[in-house]
Amino acid sequence: MYSTPAYLYQQINRILLIDTSGVGDVFKRRWDPVYSKKLTINKGVDNVLLFEFVNQDQKPVNITGSNFVFRLINRSGVELLFSKEMVTLNATLGRVKVTITAEETDILPAELASYSVERFSGNLAEAVFVNAQAQARGDVDIFDSVFPAFVPSQTCTIPTIYGTPTYPNPVSQTGWPDWANPQPPTFMTPDIEHYTSFVPTTGAGLTTFQLELDHYTGNIKPQAAENYQSNWFNVGPIYSYYDKTGVVHINVEGYHPLLRLSLNSWGGITPSMVATATASSVNGVITSIQITNAGSGYIAAPNVTIVGLGSGAIAQAEIINGSVSAINVINGGTGYVPNPLNNIPAVININTGFVTDITYR
Repeated sequence: MYSTPAYLYQQINRILLIDTSGVGDVFKRRWDPVYSKKLTINKGVDNVLLFEFVNQDQKPVNITGSNFVFRLINRSGVELLFSKEMVTLNATLGRVKVTITAEETDILPAELASYSVERFSGNLAEAVFVNAQAQARGDVDIFDSVFPAFVPSQTCTIPTIYGTPTYPNPVSQTGWPDWANPQPPTFMTPDIEHYTSFVPTTGAGLTTFQLELDHYTGNIKPQAAENYQSNWFNVGPIYSYYDKTGVVHINVEGYHPLLRLSLNSWGGITPSMVATATASSVNGVITSIQITNAGSGYIAAPNVTIVGLGSGAIAQAEIINGSVSAINVINGGTGYVPNPLNNIPAVININTGFVTDITYR
């Protein structure tokens, strides 16, 4: 049996404050260090923050007649996230507190932020130096770790990675935007690279993409940028899939203004490399599939889709040395009668799979 000790942690912060009480030698300096520590605020629960004001002799400061305001500021220091008047617990001992309720944490983003404390005494308004380097702003971590609110997933557009791009001039490729501009093929990434729509980070320091793959073979790379005009760069590892079917997740850590996914499939990037085949049917049932071009460059068995007047036909491909060696009919389906226009019972489409859905949160 395992036993785990649990502690009720109370955040008590000692802060250096100028002693203006007039009692004793207020100008005495021993320069004993008084270090601040990073605050932690957990969303979804009440957060009680206690503060004790001491002078540079590390003696309590009498704060009678003073009022204090606690503020939370965003990372860049340009937006006030939260402000609340603090409650005096013991003026003689210089002790105050602020309570951030569970409801009040709902409006706070889960991120690294800053906090400040301002003191009001008569006509005097001064900043409290809450940082060990005599700065008026300290660090605070806002976490979704306790009872995080449900965040629904958002839909991300799926790039057109099948067929020839047509925006806006498929011949000269002039004027193509970044997301539609095909990248030159290389030995390691032999296919055209395409991009999803841009998405913002969630603010929690972790963005998760969920993708549904259908016999997909290729690379998927998360990328980030500072703004819409900036250059994009890879963040995290490159995810490689080989004839993958099912749901996969890609996590991107860190705070990035914009994210996207870069997708490029492998195998059959030119007409001479794409495998082709024809189908035969008897009484509307696909009986066999004959390879007319074995293609090349396949590192995993390509996906085979059968399109015709019927339904239900399923076939699987086999490869040898990167070329399609056989296509086996798993289910012949029904209703695949020859099309009157071309006398073909079905069109055999050999591809590197599909990404059928992308969401993020």
